[in-house]
Amino acid sequence: MRTAFAVSIAALLAAATVVTGAEQMRLTSDTLQYDPSRGAVVASGNVKVVGRGAEITSDEGEFDSEGMRSWFRKDVLALWPEGDLSMNCDELIVEDSSRGQKITARRVTRFHDPVRNVTIRADVVEGTVAGGVFSDFVARGNVVADAVASGGEPTRVSGQISQYSRARGTLEFSGEAVAVQKNRRITADTFIIYLQSGKIEAVGNPRMVVDLPPQEAQ
Repeated sequence: MRTAFAVSIAALLAAATVVTGAEQMRLTSDTLQYDPSRGAVVASGNVKVVGRGAEITSDEGEFDSEGMRSWFRKDVLALWPEGDLSMNCDELIVEDSSRGQKITARRVTRFHDPVRNVTIRADVVEGTVAGGVFSDFVARGNVVADAVASGGEPTRVSGQISQYSRARGTLEFSGEAVAVQKNRRITADTFIIYLQSGKIEAVGNPRMVVDLPPQEAQ
């Protein structure tokens, strides 16, 4: 019994610190349970993982012993310091791929990119992170983005689907797409935000409604 207990503790400690090449991923939490049949570590309470350019905290987590897949749940905060990105969500899955880290986030309440001056919320965000920044992502369901237009005016763009392309430097919205600026409301089939310049382009059936100031009494 004592030997078996010692072996299980050793396996748990080994699983809590996973080394991949020269890189190390470190996991800490209030409690850890190791399931040898699945090769998985289940963590709860003040869960924190640091590694591969990210710092992620949550209330609960589940991790494979190779460090290739991490699943965070409840009050998730993910930081990518190199790219100065942050994301708050209810659930986050991180999987290693040949292109970088594959990210699937659900019920995203805030995804902030101060470099590109945009903040997003959505039901689901899926994309790939490499070098601390997203190379691409797709946001689905009740997508809302707050950005700054080329004239420095705050702009809110919403839609059902949003696609980001790092190569193009664009954030594209479709599906009941609406842009709101101060006293203007614009609808279109598609909106394209050029993040570096702040230019916003409405494509396909654009319509604009302007709230006029009340006329002064004569």
